[in-house]
Amino acid sequence: MRVNSRLFAVGFLAVALTMSAFICTVIASDIAPQLDKFQGAWVLVAGEKDGKKISDDHVKNTKITYKGNQGEMIAPHQHNETIFFEIVKIVTDKSPKEFHLVRKSGPSAGKTIVGIYEFDGNDVFKFAFDPSASTTPKDFTTKEGTGFISHIWKRSKP
Repeated sequence: MRVNSRLFAVGFLAVALTMSAFICTVIASDIAPQLDKFQGAWVLVAGEKDGKKISDDHVKNTKITYKGNQGEMIAPHQHNETIFFEIVKIVTDKSPKEFHLVRKSGPSAGKTIVGIYEFDGNDVFKFAFDPSASTTPKDFTTKEGTGFISHIWKRSKP
């Protein structure tokens, strides 16, 4: 009887691991097209922070680059050094879609920031987030006192 229980447990574990790997592959393949859309270099074309327009000088000096699930951003309106981050999750079944990232440097380093995003074609996207990682914006506008940041990014031409 003990042998049968052990065999059952081992069999169950093998099936569970196989199904888990299959589900992860399906989820990853669902997310891969979304992640692919972000790849490359982008420049900021407009932005708001805490209900106020980001200065033109900061806009023209803000850039972001995505390579796989890694990113780096130069954003003078957020931090005086390059901000490095990792994309840990993309949720495509919500509207707007969610983008989960963990900053490796800069403000809120080590925390998971959940932002919302929306593409306009292949070369423009909107992104809004709470840099304190306390909450998730519901739309792409910012209001004074929230600390939220909203960006409009355009793909950089090589």
